[in-house]
Parts: sequence; structure tokens; C-alpha cells
Amino acid sequence: MKIVNPENSRENWFTVLAHWNKVANWSHYELSNHQLKQYLKPLITSLWNEKDWMKKRYPGRGKEIEEFINQSKHLKVIADLANSIKHGGLDYKPRSNAKQTDYFGRITLNQNKSREMYYIEIDGKIVELFQILRGALDEYELLDNRLAL
Repeated sequence: MKIVNPENSRENWFTVLAHWNKVANWSHYELSNHQLKQYLKPLITSLWNEKDWMKKRYPGRGKEIEEFINQSKHLKVIADLANSIKHGGLDYKPRSNAKQTDYFGRITLNQNKSREMYYIEIDGKIVELFQILRGALDEYELLDNRLAL
């Protein structure tokens, strides 16, 4: 049995969705703040890996994929976050002008379940990380639908 099956061009996307499920449903899984952060990192890197899987799924369309990402609102932020995770900081010119912030917050649900909130500064606006993640998922789905036509 293969760990990575290149014949299944959707394999990474299913990994992304599995990570998203765990992160988005953090209260159901009763994740601690530390555990949530540990799930966020593979979600971000899997999201960024999807770019390369799309290039395999749509051969000859790599330039179009790169242009879409460079014009995107959320995917280019994911690119910078993923490369920061991989390299321990950005070694290359960033795709976005996003910056991690020292801002933090806490969201509390019923039964006193709460989690820390992570904020990114984009174009002078402070955006919560979950908005960026959800936006990146939507942008990939939009791109995939365009490429499939």
C-alpha cells in the first residue's frame, strides 16, 4: 500500500479537508490551544501543497495556477505562512504583504469551551486566521472549477 498515491490527484485535497474538519470543529474534538496550533500547521502546509497537486491534475496550466494565486486574497497569505512553517521564516520574497501579529483573542462557546484566536495583518487590516483558511479553501474550489471547464 502506498503512503502517497500520485494516481489519485485528489488525495491531497482530501487531506486538506480532513485537517480543516479537525480545526473547524475544534470544540467537538475538545482540542486544547496547543493541540489546535499543532493541527493548524499541517492544515496550512497541506493547503499550500494543493497548488502542486493542481499542477499535476491540470498539466500545462501551471502558469495560470500561479497567476490565480498571485491575484488571490487568501492563498498568497497561505503561501507565506506555509513557507514560514517549512523554513522557519520567509527566506524568499513574500507573495503577500501579510504579517503575523502579536494580537490575540479568545472565542468562547457554550459550556465555556474556548480557543485562542490568531490574527494576521493584511493591507493594514487585522484578519482572524480562520477567515483566511476558509477563504483559501473557497479560492481553491473556485480555481479548480475554472480549470475543470
